[in-house]
Amino acid sequence: MKNLIKMFAVIALFVAFACSKSEQNVPLIGSIDQLILTSSSEDEVLAANEEVTFTIVGNDGVDYSALATLSVNQEEVTGNNFVFAEEGTYEISASHLGTTSNTLTYNVVDSASFTIIINGTKFLRDQTVVFTLVNGEGEDITDEATFYVDGIGVSGSQFSSSTEGSFAVYAEYTAAGETFSTEEKSFEVFIPKRKVVVEDYTGTWCGFCPRVAAAILAVHEVTDFVTIVAIHKTAANSPDPMHFQDFETLEDEYDVGGLPQARIDRSVVWVNPHPVSDVTAIAGTDTDAAISISSAINGSELSVTANVIYENGSTDGDKIVIYLLEDGILYDQTNYYDEDASSPYFGLGDPIPNFEHNEVLRDAMTATLGDAITVTGALETFTKNVSITIPSNYVAANLTIAVMLVDSNNTAYNSQHAHVGDFKDFE
Repeated sequence: MKNLIKMFAVIALFVAFACSKSEQNVPLIGSIDQLILTSSSEDEVLAANEEVTFTIVGNDGVDYSALATLSVNQEEVTGNNFVFAEEGTYEISASHLGTTSNTLTYNVVDSASFTIIINGTKFLRDQTVVFTLVNGEGEDITDEATFYVDGIGVSGSQFSSSTEGSFAVYAEYTAAGETFSTEEKSFEVFIPKRKVVVEDYTGTWCGFCPRVAAAILAVHEVTDFVTIVAIHKTAANSPDPMHFQDFETLEDEYDVGGLPQARIDRSVVWVNPHPVSDVTAIAGTDTDAAISISSAINGSELSVTANVIYENGSTDGDKIVIYLLEDGILYDQTNYYDEDASSPYFGLGDPIPNFEHNEVLRDAMTATLGDAITVTGALETFTKNVSITIPSNYVAANLTIAVMLVDSNNTAYNSQHAHVGDFKDFE
């Protein structure tokens, strides 16, 4: 019997030892707030069909390369190796546990030709565009080239424009005593356009609230330069399943009284009957800041990167607000317009069964009133990375990211929105 007990003890010790040894090779999943992406490439110019290995390390020192999700031009790829089969510009990033890494940019060139590389695709007016010419081996021969933008030679290898538009550039170079021209590449110079924020303070129990929903539908019909946020509030005796958990913060800041209430650019009251012209008068006008959005879902973790570029630099007190919205939520809506023949909700019932609620504020991915924007100079870019765990009752395919820029008075001066998983460039 004693021998049998000893045998089991030895087996148990062996199992424990084996488990402890295997666990040494498994990264401990903790809280990470930074991922560093590096690669096996020595430079940013690659030959077509070149394979690159990427390494992702967290600020906890753990190598997450086997666990993180790698994205190439906003599309997820398998593993941490990638073959760049075609010419072009590629942006690579990684995400894990809701944290997004830095972005690496590579230009892939044809080994049999000379290629122009541009330091971007979209530029603010008066922002410097830089051209580089490389040969098939990726060697920089810019000093040997002459660049032409829309057929007109430029001095050196830089260009800027005070007017917006699409431009094409090519280079001439000499090889073996002959002059050759590269293929053209295009880029865009733009002036930021303002997207107005319209916020609808509403509730499924609120019988007069459909009038604001009708006004918003009318706005959608005439302009795309608008970001809509529907902020739901529950009632004591009539719970709203879409209630925004931090409603009181907005209610106090913007003096929201009885519902319905509507606001333009957060702080301007959009009074009944909510004229569309109040929005269209400022929608699409020139402004001095633009926003881009990229996002990705890894499991239940949503990561978002918002970039802001300024013509004249940020102002003290500026903040960025990032919200998660959801479309297509079906829930009965109390309707006091059921007998109003002038309303689009006439004859639909009270309540309207399975009313479709769109642009519903689900979560704030920053502070509800925004996170501070660090001092950002003219023609410089500010980047904000945020993440959130998506509850299981949210429909991922119906989720949208809304980004607002607000001043020290919490008034919005520009916005942008994009479906989760879609890249929205500067506009």
